[in-house]
Amino acid sequence: MMAHLWQARWERKPLLGRHVSGDLYHAAPEIIRADWGPTMERHFARIVDGPFAGLDAEIVSVDGQRLTARVTIFGRETAVELHRDQIEHPEDIPVLWYGEEEDDGQVLAGLREQIAAQYDDLGYGRRFEFFLERADLPEEDLAQEWDAYTALCTELDADVQRRKAVALRAFDQEIAPLPAGEARRRVAADPSRWLPAAAAREERRSRYPGIDRSHTEERLRAAIFGEPDPPLTLWERADRRRAASRSAAGLRDYAVWKAANRPQEQVRSAAAAQVEQERAAIEERLARDWGFQLPDSIFRFRAFLLSLGPAEKQALDDLELCPYGIMDLFDDPERGSRPGIDVRVHGRYYRDPPEFLTFMHGGTDGLHFGLWYDDGRTCTGVASYYNNDGGGVGIPSRTPLEAVRYTLEWGWRHLGDQDDEPADPMDPEVVARRHRLRLLREILMTFETGDRDEQGEDYHNAYGHSPELLEHGDPDRIETLDGGGALVDGDTAIRRGRQRPWDDYDFCTTLQKELTDDPAVREARLTEARHRCAAGHPADALTLGRDLHWISAGDPELEHHANELLTMAYRALGRDNLAAIAQAHHRHRDLPQVHVLEET
Repeated sequence: MMAHLWQARWERKPLLGRHVSGDLYHAAPEIIRADWGPTMERHFARIVDGPFAGLDAEIVSVDGQRLTARVTIFGRETAVELHRDQIEHPEDIPVLWYGEEEDDGQVLAGLREQIAAQYDDLGYGRRFEFFLERADLPEEDLAQEWDAYTALCTELDADVQRRKAVALRAFDQEIAPLPAGEARRRVAADPSRWLPAAAAREERRSRYPGIDRSHTEERLRAAIFGEPDPPLTLWERADRRRAASRSAAGLRDYAVWKAANRPQEQVRSAAAAQVEQERAAIEERLARDWGFQLPDSIFRFRAFLLSLGPAEKQALDDLELCPYGIMDLFDDPERGSRPGIDVRVHGRYYRDPPEFLTFMHGGTDGLHFGLWYDDGRTCTGVASYYNNDGGGVGIPSRTPLEAVRYTLEWGWRHLGDQDDEPADPMDPEVVARRHRLRLLREILMTFETGDRDEQGEDYHNAYGHSPELLEHGDPDRIETLDGGGALVDGDTAIRRGRQRPWDDYDFCTTLQKELTDDPAVREARLTEARHRCAAGHPADALTLGRDLHWISAGDPELEHHANELLTMAYRALGRDNLAAIAQAHHRHRDLPQVHVLEET
């Protein structure tokens, strides 16, 4: 019975890393150890992921990719459930090799892959010892230290690859002909030959006692009781030393590169003068045809673009950002559209709400950025979305240059930022891209965000949405399917919350299914929205019109209803220019492309 109970617990697929009932563990220890028998060799490992990361654990049961391990925390022994990937170096532990292979061939192929991985890991460990030896030395010339490290990497990698090739040839000759069980035993019995990374780690721990001693309990106490944070381990100090050395070398190399690619100050002065000269004409054009007032931020964006040299333009291209939409009019404010096409649909994608005015394209899947005009006159902020993919436009906020900075820091994060392992010297092209991004950031910060020194993920964490907005939504915006929210007073017949930065999945899927799959319900919603708008309550017409516009998907009936409600709502709200944009878009929603300006 207890065996069936234990198996049933696995079938429930528990949250990995959670605490296992101590009563069950102590009531049936023979059940937990039944997999290997009473003479089972004991196996220990470090937990590296989840709430118990940093603790040493004894493995007591394995079931495929899942296992149970015993840990001691706050002086008390307990058992936890883990996934194989939550254990440091699972390939070092023979009991975790026993998977569900179908035949000896698969077992032997798996062993060979594990041996190859061990040699790769051996190279990483040997390189890291360079910083272990220097973790507590004075930081005299960290950039030069990185140079010495990269030279050592080349030497060590060549040696490891040679040893790896020798080991794999020996495996093919000596181990591969054996039955799977015997092959496993041979490999496990000679770790220095077949599992060199594991052997090297043990030797390293003997040379550096306490190299990675767990501070998990101390950190928990600090978080719970406000006690001081524990000191860094030797491994952590070495890791920081390595990151600091790489950073120092990067800054040094960037200074040399920048000297050869330094943008000229006269270019920025000329850019500012050009923007001042062209501003009145572009403001008049947008006010005349769109009814929009352009914000100062779009002119800073224009000046920024005009200030870029070849390297910075390449950096912008690396980010797949390109000025588009209304920016096409800056060089020629009187440029018209092709015959028969309303100029107001230039840069207007199929699902763009009328409030959205495109100013920048973002690369793949129709990503584009637009100024957002809730009231039809003044810009509220910037929105963006992927026209060819999922997700909504998001709550409008920030400025065009803040949108560029946010995208830049995302690109920086994926070019060797702190989330990536900085152990190896970077590829020269990655280094070049980082130099270009760094220069682009410096120039951008002379226009906006100059007080924000954070980079990469730190920037996103510091300047993301506020906890208040994430939890409660925007107090001024009613939820819509497009994710932007509607700025309108009054309640709606359809129960809607406040707009949050992400879509409410249940609300969106339920409402979209109702509007697309049930014509009777849809007609009732339309009738109610019309009546309430005629009675002076346009919130239903605006929100439902935006919903239908977003989910039209080429359906002429949905397109018609969306245009009807939006036109009605905008006129009732005094936003006549948005009504005109909605009608222009409705007439041209079947255009094969969004570029409609006449050729120059």
